[in-house]
Amino acid sequence: MVTPPATATAYSNAVFTSNMWDTGPAALASWMSDPPRAMLAQTVTQSIQDNANTAVAFDQVVYDNYQGRNAAGDTWIAPAAGVYLVSAVSNLAWTGAAGAFIGNTLAVVGKGTWAAYEIPSTPSPVRFQLCLSALIPVVAGDGVQLRIYQNSGAAQPTGFITTGCRMSARWIGL
Repeated sequence: MVTPPATATAYSNAVFTSNMWDTGPAALASWMSDPPRAMLAQTVTQSIQDNANTAVAFDQVVYDNYQGRNAAGDTWIAPAAGVYLVSAVSNLAWTGAAGAFIGNTLAVVGKGTWAAYEIPSTPSPVRFQLCLSALIPVVAGDGVQLRIYQNSGAAQPTGFITTGCRMSARWIGL
């Protein structure tokens, strides 16, 4: 027997609860057709400080069916417990010297890092675009962030070719 999760507080939409489980297949099918998911984008340049693990601020909501993006735009708050597929791409313009490195992480605020990718800046390119994904278990209310680290010796801006930084999250299951 599968035990449904505890009730999660959400802004407006129904969430997967024991009441929904007990209501029957139609309610469950409706929820499963549009579970918590979000796509956030950055359209304004952000300065990534030297030697600082900086959360990317997403100023545009492409889709967020539970309004999980926080006011600062740098954290997506999970509305229900479960495992989420979180994917992100960073876009960092580069004027730093060779010999430094760039790092991206997907992290649950206050709980740990679930994915990390680092790349040296040798030879020194003009732009870094890094992708990473992870299956991340969270409880309702956990915040997920894309973070960029760079150690060029000076602040570096996020950049745009046709897109800036992006992050998506989708509830997969319990």
